[in-house]
Amino acid sequence: MTDTTPADLVTVHYADVELDNGENIRALAVGEYLELTEPTAGMAPGTWQVVAWHGDDPVFPDEAAMRRVSTAEVLELRRAASEKLAAITGGPR
Repeated sequence: MTDTTPADLVTVHYADVELDNGENIRALAVGEYLELTEPTAGMAPGTWQVVAWHGDDPVFPDEAAMRRVSTAEVLELRRAASEKLAAITGGPR
């Protein structure tokens, strides 16, 4: 993860973002990614990462701090995943 300043973060309420499977964003853990194809809850289309969860209830925090992932980061993540798959399957990258 790159260094993130508070200005780089968008805070969203869990109920404002629905995943493709119908669950809300609370199903994502810190460090997981979300791909948006249209503007949602103040986030532009693109890849976003959950940076932190916070709120009054420590068991079920209600807000996620999200950061936009750069194109270079997305390409690096894809490259690393491809290499990992090739190492597991013994196939080409």
